Amino acid sequence: MKRWKLWLEEMWKKRSIKNQILISMLICLILAVALVGSMTFIFSKRTMERNYQNSHRYNLEVSGSIIDIQLQNIVDLSRTLLNNQNFKKIMTKKQKKSTYFSSRDDVVLNHTLRDLTEQNKYIQSAVTIHKRGNIYFYSKLTLQNGKMLKYHKNEDILAMDWVGVADREMGKEVFYGYNVLFDDNNETFSMVKALKNTEHGEDMGYVVFNIKKSMFLSAFGKGDEGYVTNRYMIFDKNENRSVSRPDWNLVYFHGGTDVKQEVLEDYISGETGKYLFSEVHNEKGDWEVVNVIAREELSRDSNYIAWISMLVCMGMLIICCLFVNGISKVITFPLEQLKKNIDVVSKGTFRIEEEFDETEIGKIGTQFKNTVNNNLDLHEKLLHSEIKEKEAELLLLQSQINPHFLYNTLDSLYFMAIIKHADEIADMVLALSDTFKLSLNRGEKLIEVGAEIEKIKAYMKLQNMRYHNRFELKIEIEESLISRKILTFILQPVVENAVYHGLEPKLGGGCSIHLSGCLDGEVMVFKIKDNGVGIVDMNLLDEGYGVKNIRERLSLFYGDQAGICFESEAGAGTEVTVRVPLYAEKEGE
Repeated sequence: MKRWKLWLEEMWKKRSIKNQILISMLICLILAVALVGSMTFIFSKRTMERNYQNSHRYNLEVSGSIIDIQLQNIVDLSRTLLNNQNFKKIMTKKQKKSTYFSSRDDVVLNHTLRDLTEQNKYIQSAVTIHKRGNIYFYSKLTLQNGKMLKYHKNEDILAMDWVGVADREMGKEVFYGYNVLFDDNNETFSMVKALKNTEHGEDMGYVVFNIKKSMFLSAFGKGDEGYVTNRYMIFDKNENRSVSRPDWNLVYFHGGTDVKQEVLEDYISGETGKYLFSEVHNEKGDWEVVNVIAREELSRDSNYIAWISMLVCMGMLIICCLFVNGISKVITFPLEQLKKNIDVVSKGTFRIEEEFDETEIGKIGTQFKNTVNNNLDLHEKLLHSEIKEKEAELLLLQSQINPHFLYNTLDSLYFMAIIKHADEIADMVLALSDTFKLSLNRGEKLIEVGAEIEKIKAYMKLQNMRYHNRFELKIEIEESLISRKILTFILQPVVENAVYHGLEPKLGGGCSIHLSGCLDGEVMVFKIKDNGVGIVDMNLLDEGYGVKNIRERLSLFYGDQAGICFESEAGAGTEVTVRVPLYAEKEGE
């Protein structure tokens, strides 16, 4: 494969400009043929779909007319009730507050509704409801009588959603795509009507006809018309009629039901999916009469042309793709190689070990590699030098005092004070001796938290001797931190700053420092809080050598997880928080 690439590169370089232009044009021509073939197939497919929709729109209009005739027949039957004097007499008289009519009224209503339902074989049942809630139900199927008991026992039929819709229509017939009274496995749909007295327009009640959905069979006939996936359906888009049963918007589905749910989801989504829809609006039922067919079946006639075009185009495209792919890889490989290394450097892996070729881009990559690696070496050397410099600075501070001379001198002063019975001077000398011993820490960089606390206590003891017990020190350190080690000269300088800058300038007594320490996950957190004069300008903190030294030493030794921060209010005091990670303590040991 590598030889082939090299040969192809050499052959391309040897070609004349004329041949190169010819080859380029051939490639463009092949791509153009592929594009034209694809567009031809797409346009032919869309044309067939549009022709199918136009041709079936007439069929849908015929089906809609048949449905209108069938629904109009039922509407006419319902309106005959308004001319039936016996029926009107029952519905206009004042009935008792009950869910039943009287026995005498039942006989009249039974005769009336039976005669109506017998005139249309598709009307399966009918119910009339008085405006006071009296109900009479008649069904050709006597087994359905029990389904109305719920309205006689615990459900108020006048509170149903369809009653409100019928009232708003003021006597106009309203068709629902389902049985509004009870569940009958979706075998019927309902027509509801508010009954108005024709003489003076007063409300009498309601009538509901439940009609068999098999009535729609005659509207669609066989329905396949030479297609396998051809389907018809009636859909209700009126939201007012879907309040109580929003999942019953599908009134009727004609054809194989194995794909009904899939077709319904595709239609409701309104997006271009697997199926093509044609529809007309049915005025009488206020429904959509829809024709459905799978796009795949509809486009079969154009598949032959598509296959031929596809085979030709695929052959050309394969050759073109291989050619373009090979050339593009040769050109872009050094760039990809360089980009990959830049990404690696940006993610933190700073050293580059990748080898680049001798192309122009490869030379740039080699230069980038050398620059990054050299910068890394310089950075490491600089960091090492800074650490050594800080360590030397600390050692210089410690070495300025001769420990043996200091200890011997302080011991002599201590015993002289004892001999002279100067107990306060003796205590001060002893505290000073303890402070220096703990501060020098035998030259070690790390010190136990407990020893650091003792150093602070000794320092505060000296200050109280100087200022006649003016300062109070409160210490609350978790027991688990006492044996932990931290970098020396971290906490004691903060306490010293609190005394010098916060408490000494404060007038009067009540000066206190509160030192606390706890473990927060893998980090030790120390807080030093005083009630001194506070800090007016926080920007001046880092100008002092002490705070700046603490911050730099924490950063160099512990990294980004360690730090020191200040919160202060003028006249109220200052709180300093020092955070030291545990893992750094272990590495330091």
